[in-house]
Amino acid sequence: MANIKDVAKAAGVSTSTVSRTINNSSSIPAETKARITEIMKQLNYTPNQNAKSLTTNKSYTITLIVDVDDEKSFQNPFFYEIMHGIEKYVYNKEYSFIVANLKTMMKKQSVLDWLIRSKRTEGVILPSSMLDSKTVESLRKDKIPFVSIGEPIHLKDSITWVDIDNKRGAEVAVYSLLENGYKNIAYLGYDNTKLFNQRRYEGYLNVLESEKIKINPSYIIECNNTKDNGYNHTKTLLNLGNRPDAILCADGELSFGAIKAIQENGLSIPSDFGLISYDETKIAELSYPSISTVNVDMFEMGTQCAKLLFDQIENHQSINQGVLISASLNKRETTK
Repeated sequence: MANIKDVAKAAGVSTSTVSRTINNSSSIPAETKARITEIMKQLNYTPNQNAKSLTTNKSYTITLIVDVDDEKSFQNPFFYEIMHGIEKYVYNKEYSFIVANLKTMMKKQSVLDWLIRSKRTEGVILPSSMLDSKTVESLRKDKIPFVSIGEPIHLKDSITWVDIDNKRGAEVAVYSLLENGYKNIAYLGYDNTKLFNQRRYEGYLNVLESEKIKINPSYIIECNNTKDNGYNHTKTLLNLGNRPDAILCADGELSFGAIKAIQENGLSIPSDFGLISYDETKIAELSYPSISTVNVDMFEMGTQCAKLLFDQIENHQSINQGVLISASLNKRETTK
């Protein structure tokens, strides 16, 4: 394997010039940088990351903070899509990407404090559920760039965050149902403890209000995201005197139970009854009938989290901002 001396010899420069080129020093002319970079490629030379870190006093590492006790997050395939988006962006920046458990103790310190004090990370990405004023204050005090996955409830205007435009996604879904002739649309899966769910509910209400459609409280079902809940609550909806003719499911699992209840009731999907579910999954495409979904691009969400983090690291971007990723509608067999 070639080393830095081989590169310097081939380029006719000193090893310090090669080192400054690797670290993108402004003291090296662009032409010289380009020539040395090309020689590095020809010699298949890879800079020693540890040596680079010692030279620049940087770790070249980005950290995703997680809570391993939060089993629901790890069971959710979207979590790994977000990770994939982050990792790909970080890789293209030639940084390392690590995942750390918030509750791990390192030398009698929390893992977050340990990473910061020992300068083992250049920036942190973490779910909004883990952010509180104390954590934000600590990160700011130590001047550690950070980005929130998801819109925070209480700190929205004081941090940088990325989320799906859940409200707009629900609006697109409800408008689509109305345009296809469905008149009485229920909302299945309301959960006021989750901000993303509140935003979806807001979108549902917004369309009904703008179209001057009377809101029926019996059509709004509060429940957790499970197949059994989807089945049982849909049966309740279908037994109403003025039953709905369509459902917007706030989460994916609910739709599988809802479809079973609709079919057992003898209703034909989509001619008698329509259904759109939030969250695009492979199962939604492969199920029978295939499910119309609001597609949320979690890979792009991860990418944008990493991008905003590097804006802070490289450009010292201090403006707090919230970024919403647009949601699209995938029409399949559960809608006309």
